[in-house]
Amino acid sequence: MDLRLTISGYCCDFALHPVDEATAARVNTLGSGIYKTNSIEWWRADTQNSCGMRFNAVSHVEVVWDGQVLPFDTAHITESATTLRRNPIQGPEHFLCLLGYEDEPCSRTWVWRGVTVFDPTKFGFFVQRWDGILGVRDYLVVEDAFYEGRPADRTEWGESRGYSFRDPLVIDIDSLSEPAQTAAESAA
Repeated sequence: MDLRLTISGYCCDFALHPVDEATAARVNTLGSGIYKTNSIEWWRADTQNSCGMRFNAVSHVEVVWDGQVLPFDTAHITESATTLRRNPIQGPEHFLCLLGYEDEPCSRTWVWRGVTVFDPTKFGFFVQRWDGILGVRDYLVVEDAFYEGRPADRTEWGESRGYSFRDPLVIDIDSLSEPAQTAAESAA
């Protein structure tokens, strides 16, 4: 039997890059025009990318097993959130540049085949908390889902209706505050 988990709402696709002072000044000068330059090649060209579904009050979560829609407590998604932490930067970079978008209406579905018994506690989620970078409490991005510790047999993006690039955000690394604690860290 197939198990399907679908999150509908908004997709986020962020790239966070360490940049030096000259690049930070260029990004600040160009603003959203940076996306029209050849610099667009680096906005997603590193391992600092985070693409997933924004999880907030407008998100809709649906779980279907054996053809039946089942109730699901979304608190488990929030409890899975990990804080996005920066590693110390080695080199001349003293700024972080955030590029990307966060407003693409769409859905993401994970499908696991051969699930003979459904137990909602067997879901696991990889959720990043972007509070400290964006300054928005509980800014959560669901990047992946697991069931019984295994990745989905198939994932699908759907219902995409376009997006707008956000204005680039240049952050002085020294100005970053520690992000809010996750629910799990607060409870410990």
